[in-house]
Amino acid sequence: MKKLFILLFTVGLFQSASAQFFLAGGHLNSSTSIGDLRNDVGGFTYPSLTGFMLYEFESKPIQIGVEFGYGIYGSKLEKRTDLFPGFTDELRLRRNNNIVTGMLVMRYLPMVNTKLTPFIEAQFGGNYLYTRYKIRATIEEEAFEAGTDHTQWALAYRVGAGLQIPAEIFDQGVKFELKATYQSSNEIQFLTRGDVTYLPDEGVFNYDFQRGQLQFLTFSVGIIVYDLFY
Repeated sequence: MKKLFILLFTVGLFQSASAQFFLAGGHLNSSTSIGDLRNDVGGFTYPSLTGFMLYEFESKPIQIGVEFGYGIYGSKLEKRTDLFPGFTDELRLRRNNNIVTGMLVMRYLPMVNTKLTPFIEAQFGGNYLYTRYKIRATIEEEAFEAGTDHTQWALAYRVGAGLQIPAEIFDQGVKFELKATYQSSNEIQFLTRGDVTYLPDEGVFNYDFQRGQLQFLTFSVGIIVYDLFY
């Protein structure tokens, strides 16, 4: 899949020397664990935001570009009185599992005689997972201790399909977009919600790492703007 995407990306890039226009947009996403990830870690769903910019060739129904995203795939709040020796006031320990994505994107839009525009899409890039914690006295106060438990990079690919729908309430160059995408990655080590426990007798955190491929099915809804710099 990686070699196929790179080949398609390279061919599309050099077959045309001039662009017709740039376009950009954003998505609200809901991703659900599937396959071995669901079997090994359990089912979970997380929200994310993505933004993208694409470049369309003059003589071909091909778009290439980049997409960046951010989501929180797990969050846990603990209220504890044993985090520090000799200090028994209740403190809030918040831990978030974060994911940042950066992908190269290639789209093919078949010619159809309708207002609706279908497309298929391939992506290749990386997922950066990191787990951070903050300790504070109350929700309104600044954290007096914060740190990172674990970080990990993963190479990933995605394939998907979608549909663009004219947004007639806006400008002519604005469309709504619906999309479904499958993602897989190389095998990595990461943390999920509840994988970190505090051992008060020893005063340390205990980590129960998960290992597997990041396999997700993602449904997206968003908006896209054509002729961005026209």
